[in-house]
Amino acid sequence: MEEYIEIERRELNDMVQYYDLHDHRVLDQSRRVDSILNQYNLLKQTLLGTRSSIVGSM
Repeated sequence: MEEYIEIERRELNDMVQYYDLHDHRVLDQSRRVDSILNQYNLLKQTLLGTRSSIVGSM
């Protein structure tokens, strides 16, 4: 999944070189990356259970 995230991030960075930051294509890709990152973080929290909240509070 981390490789997939990196591919989507690279795509976003490439798009920014060709389009304005406010272009709908850039914004859509940015939302896509955000959504993937949110899913990834939720999955990590689910797999780690309460350990992540204990480690995060230190």
